[in-house]
Amino acid sequence: MGPLGKKLQNLLFGGSTDPDKRFYRTFMVFAVGTIIIMFIAGLATFFLTLQGVEQTMVPDVTGMEIENALVDLEEKALYSSVQLRYTQNIEDKGLVVGQDPEPGTSVRAGTRVILKVSKGSAVEKLDDYIGWNVDDLEAHIKSMVSIYGPLLSVKKPITRVYDSSAAGTILVQSPEPGTEISAATELELVVSMGPEGQTRKVLDYTGLTFGEVIESVTKTNLRFVFTTKNAGKNDVPGTVVSQSPAADSDVPNDTIMQFVIAKPEKTPEGYVFGILERTLPDYQVPVTLTVDAITPDGARKQLFTMKHSGGLITIPYLEQENTLLKVSIADKEIITYAIRAVRE
Repeated sequence: MGPLGKKLQNLLFGGSTDPDKRFYRTFMVFAVGTIIIMFIAGLATFFLTLQGVEQTMVPDVTGMEIENALVDLEEKALYSSVQLRYTQNIEDKGLVVGQDPEPGTSVRAGTRVILKVSKGSAVEKLDDYIGWNVDDLEAHIKSMVSIYGPLLSVKKPITRVYDSSAAGTILVQSPEPGTEISAATELELVVSMGPEGQTRKVLDYTGLTFGEVIESVTKTNLRFVFTTKNAGKNDVPGTVVSQSPAADSDVPNDTIMQFVIAKPEKTPEGYVFGILERTLPDYQVPVTLTVDAITPDGARKQLFTMKHSGGLITIPYLEQENTLLKVSIADKEIITYAIRAVRE
């Protein structure tokens, strides 16, 4: 055996010629070698697999609505950053007009993609709303609200004047039609209340429940006051038994109707009948009055809404005990009343 063979023998077997020792040393060398090779192979596989999972392709989201673009990026495990900018075309509003990195770029998962989103045209011209009904205009403005908020809103309170045109008709607007706007703008309006001194014929409300009466009179913004009395022999409990002015009378539009309700003799278990009475400030122009009821389980329902000039309001109710009555003026809550049963 040459010198090289002897050195290898010494390295592997320590120069021993004992068969048992030689077998043991050979086994240990191969065992350690196998473990090292398996470790290296596993580590290589791990890094190759990790690299494959982390790599993803940037999708093309240009021209898409921002909501859909964000969903596409999330599906590719990519983050987003939005940059808003004006564009020449008003119809581009809310669309992605550019992105970085470019579509098709291979990046690691978790990479941030910058989305350039249009705010629409830098300058828009104000439409002519004169002759519109103010309620229709407010619904139109709400329909134009985007994820960036409304560009246009109606300034409150609205100035209302008597005019020969129908009630609710817009007579004057400021800024004027054709004005160029590029930022959030409040639209000041002058709206018709209808002809001054205009009269209406009073309907017959006797025999109706207070709920039916309120539903009818609030449609025409006719102000009302309710009082109660004990039910007489010919009265139906829970209904209106008298009214003033009388049915078929011709009265001015600002007349306050007065109704008398025969008290219910019985109410469902857990329910309370009563009248909430409050006095509001006098308003220069009619404001939107809304009354909601929130039941003990949290359900909210609107009892009625109408235009009101302030002064005395009376709100009859037949609701569950612990229901909350919420009175709002122009969407701002001003009165909260908790319904409680009277304990004797």
